[in-house]
Amino acid sequence: MKLSKIHIVLFLLTVATTFITGLSFGGDIVSAVSFSAALLFILGSHEMGHYYYGKKYGVDITPPYFIPAPPFISPIGTFGAFIKIKSPISTKRALFDIGIAGPLAGIIATVPVLIIGIKLSSVVEMSQHVEDGGLVLGTPIIMSIFSDIFFGPIPEGFDLFLHPVAFAGWVGLFVTALNLIPSGQLDGGHITYALFSKKLHRYISLVMIVLLILFGIGTEILLEAGKDSLGSGFVWFSESIPAFEGWPGWILWAVLLIFMGTRHPPTMYEETDLSWKRKLLGLISLVIFIGCFTPVPIKIV
Repeated sequence: MKLSKIHIVLFLLTVATTFITGLSFGGDIVSAVSFSAALLFILGSHEMGHYYYGKKYGVDITPPYFIPAPPFISPIGTFGAFIKIKSPISTKRALFDIGIAGPLAGIIATVPVLIIGIKLSSVVEMSQHVEDGGLVLGTPIIMSIFSDIFFGPIPEGFDLFLHPVAFAGWVGLFVTALNLIPSGQLDGGHITYALFSKKLHRYISLVMIVLLILFGIGTEILLEAGKDSLGSGFVWFSESIPAFEGWPGWILWAVLLIFMGTRHPPTMYEETDLSWKRKLLGLISLVIFIGCFTPVPIKIV
């Protein structure tokens, strides 16, 4: 792997910005280094998964570019990382392997970081939590499982105050969920295109955009509007629909996906049939997506 000067400079700048962010969370150098190292390990693992399989299939692909960001712009000190693919991908098999390798490598890196971070975290009263940070993070299923293992059911009025390493693990889950959205040319879109037809990929992409808008608005507003306009019949029906407030960030993602387009560029040879092992991995990627997803990732109290 040949790194250019721009790769090295961007990486060092991202180390600096994530270190500063970690310092603001933990208040000491150990916490800052731990957060920066954990986050860059997760992001780097994800991109290196793409890079390894891109090279394996002879694709002209660059090493990861890390994107630094000042803490007052990005709450994690970075906008992530990306790679550039400069040549066409030959088959759907290659597209699938390159697309899924990133999220799989990312989640494999995230889980041990999350476990270590949760063990270093503590349960605090909600009033203290709000006073210290003012942010409440959504709890994905995977994080909830490990939280229950180490702390059991958290009493009402209390919350899990995340150690900076645990927050890096939470970011890893969130990034994995974003990348696995089955739409357009996200990693989830690559997987969907490789598994299904071009037409079905586009339909799924459009449905996901609609769902993201729904998650952005939230069902609470829609349910209240339905009760006001449709009366008692809708009240009975609405009891089976989970009520949650929206997160505007999903609307932003829906807009970005619209601008990116719902069509996927074809591979050089479209007739490749995927093995049952790859189809099973596709199902596993859906389970991972569900385990990492949370309707309201960030709530400001």
